[in-house]
Amino acid sequence: MNKTKILAVAMSMAVMTITYNYSAQNVMAAAAKKPAVVSSQLQGTELKNIRVGGTRETTRIVLDLSGAKKYKYFFENNNTRLVINIDGMYTSLKEAPASTRGILKDMILGKYGDTLQLIVDMKAAVPVKVYTLKNPDRIVVDLTNEYEDEKTTQVEAGLVQKKYVRFDSRGMLTAYLLDIDPNKFDVRMALPTGQITTGYGRLTDIVRRNNAVAGVNGGYFDFFDKFLIGDVRIDGLTAGMGAETRAGLIKKKNGGYAVGKASYSGTVTVNGRSISFWGVNAPRGKDSIVLYNRLYGATTGTNEYGSEYVISKGMVQEVNKGNSVIPEDGVVVSVHGESQALFADVRKGDRAVISESFGDEIADGDDFYGAGPQLLKDGQVSITAAEENIASNIVNGRAPRTALGIAKNGHILLMVVDGRQSHSIGSSLSETAQLLKKFGAVQGVNYDGGGSSEMVLNNRIISKPSGGAERSIGNALIVVRK
Repeated sequence: MNKTKILAVAMSMAVMTITYNYSAQNVMAAAAKKPAVVSSQLQGTELKNIRVGGTRETTRIVLDLSGAKKYKYFFENNNTRLVINIDGMYTSLKEAPASTRGILKDMILGKYGDTLQLIVDMKAAVPVKVYTLKNPDRIVVDLTNEYEDEKTTQVEAGLVQKKYVRFDSRGMLTAYLLDIDPNKFDVRMALPTGQITTGYGRLTDIVRRNNAVAGVNGGYFDFFDKFLIGDVRIDGLTAGMGAETRAGLIKKKNGGYAVGKASYSGTVTVNGRSISFWGVNAPRGKDSIVLYNRLYGATTGTNEYGSEYVISKGMVQEVNKGNSVIPEDGVVVSVHGESQALFADVRKGDRAVISESFGDEIADGDDFYGAGPQLLKDGQVSITAAEENIASNIVNGRAPRTALGIAKNGHILLMVVDGRQSHSIGSSLSETAQLLKKFGAVQGVNYDGGGSSEMVLNNRIISKPSGGAERSIGNALIVVRK
């Protein structure tokens, strides 16, 4: 062949190559706009069928193949679309089966060059698992469905346990509820050892020590300095005092219960002066005036740089510098720094009257187990976190939660929501309120959460504390048979 012919052949091949590449690009561009109808190619591996099935929890898509085949997949549209590409495939299927089972919204089958593509559109972004099986060869897609499940167990007359599981685009949530008839059970707050300073303890120990049927963790507390945060009155005695007006459970002297708000105030009247307390059953700070009663401990534990007035039977029984013994039938008023000037003329034998109030909603004979914020009022979500000055780490985001509700029939609802774990993402305050409402509460209040959230029933932990084990707590709400 001469040089002229060789050059002509080479140019002809170049033109053919360019034409082929140009045509392929046009085909792929057109396919990108609209999926092509799948046509049969009797070569490679065959996609024989696409099946849709599964369970309530999972929608399963199965691609039946004539042989093993590698594939690639990725997600689009904020993880609501799964795209599976399989090279070197052929099929006689014209389209994917139409199905809206579970979380599945739609499927599109298309062919782009020698690549077979399956698009799976979902109603929400959910966990997806793609894997292969053999004998026969299959590619399997498992989509996690949105669902709710509620299991109810009658523990005994007047006490019902519920376990609630929900999965949606937010993730999985698991909550536990006790529905308590107050005609058969008493709900009250208990300290781990009966006194604040003798140590905090695990919920299982608190429940067992009080011969209770069940319990959940209670209100806020300071773990290191050993005092309760917020207004608390147990069996007629003030256990803690808060600086804010906050919500909690009112245990009425007539045996009824309500959710309300407390605002503690307390004074000692001596030598014609009424002097307000700065704190109750808490460490004595600079220039402060603190009231101690037998719920605190055997002694005040204070240093010698103050003045303490042991009061019982309406009279100052002793005047000490510090670490006074707290009488069973009385209190100790402990004063430090500049505040001592208010008591300069107080002597042993002087008349002294202690007055305490928890605000307009709590009568003198009522107990109060404070925490906050309020979650429900009159059957509607009503979160008063701002008014109660609740800390941002409690207000914001999802977390393990403990809450209490009161149903229209007067039953008490204790609820714990697991969080920070694969089986439960936790709940926001709004979601916690909505859950209480779902279970029938018309009033509701939030209690301590996070790693403290826990529920015990019949000496068994039925929730899953987020720390993997029980945390020592400062108080608990327990359920005791009447």
